Amino acid sequence: MSRHDGGTRQGSSMLPHIAWRLEAMIAAIAERRAPATGPIAQALRKVPRHWFVPSQGLALDDDGGAVPIDRDTDPHGWWDAVYSGSPIATPRPSERGGTAYTCVNPAPSAVADLLELLEVGPGQRVLEVGTGSGWVTALLCRLTGEAGGVTSIESDPAVAEAAGRNLAAAGIRPHLFVGEGARGCPERGPYDRVLVLAGSPESWTGQTRPGAVIVDARDGHAGHTGHAHRTVTPSAEYYSGLPDY
Repeated sequence: MSRHDGGTRQGSSMLPHIAWRLEAMIAAIAERRAPATGPIAQALRKVPRHWFVPSQGLALDDDGGAVPIDRDTDPHGWWDAVYSGSPIATPRPSERGGTAYTCVNPAPSAVADLLELLEVGPGQRVLEVGTGSGWVTALLCRLTGEAGGVTSIESDPAVAEAAGRNLAAAGIRPHLFVGEGARGCPERGPYDRVLVLAGSPESWTGQTRPGAVIVDARDGHAGHTGHAHRTVTPSAEYYSGLPDY
């Protein structure tokens, strides 16, 4: 698959206009939260957002408004929206006719918040519930490195298929599954980190290692966080200190 920045996704150099847009996006994150630095900033640079944004979509704002974007008819506006701080919703055909929107590519500041809460590191095993566009999945893969492993579950087959294409074109190979997130994926566990973007919790805690971190972001609005919940499971030392009955 060819990118829309002048080369193939895997192994091509970043064109100048992409590089400055990326740096501007990362700098603008500081308008909503602390600046993105270290491994998170590096991951954002290595996994450009435009790889995971469709040619047509809706740029969403904090007040519930939405502006259509189209790479073919207004490429400048599309690039501006992709590297803005806005979440972007992906269109899909509606069963009732017309177009519905789903699979929100979250705001960059929201992504930085989630990754910071999750505290992902090299070599860790991560479960993501809600693959979406695949952008966060790709960032998790970058943060865990070759020694780690990312498993992502998406309940919508069409969304999962599009995410799979995005990730394959980017040269990123997480373990992708189509199914209900509530089940998790015990066969790939136990996990050091769990990031929940969709679905209902059932058995995730039982699939984690002692001391694992679970970040539940399902209460976020239209790709903006501010309502994420972070849970740390009891450590092995906690269990060893419990009395026997």
